[in-house]
Amino acid sequence: MTAATREELLAEIDRLKAELAQAQALAADATQYRVPLPENGGEELLIQRQTLGHGTGWAVSTMARGGGRAWTEEGWQEAISALSVDRLFCWPDPATAINEIRSALALTR
Repeated sequence: MTAATREELLAEIDRLKAELAQAQALAADATQYRVPLPENGGEELLIQRQTLGHGTGWAVSTMARGGGRAWTEEGWQEAISALSVDRLFCWPDPATAINEIRSALALTR
């Protein structure tokens, strides 16, 4: 195995920068993520962006009987259709929403 040349390393850095820029552009347009939580029995979270005309918040929900549940700043709330928009879409970004729910689930184990 030969060591990579400086030019090869710089070309790889440029390729990775372009790949990162494409991923960031795709993420900027995302309106929904589905996140499985293997640590919580494989439960799937639905992370959704609020309609841009109404705000920039993100919501976390799961499907359950009777309309589902949403993870809010007050904890789990039943029947997501009954929550006000500001309570439902309470997270500033998807990463914060996922981190908050993972932290909360870790505390309840």
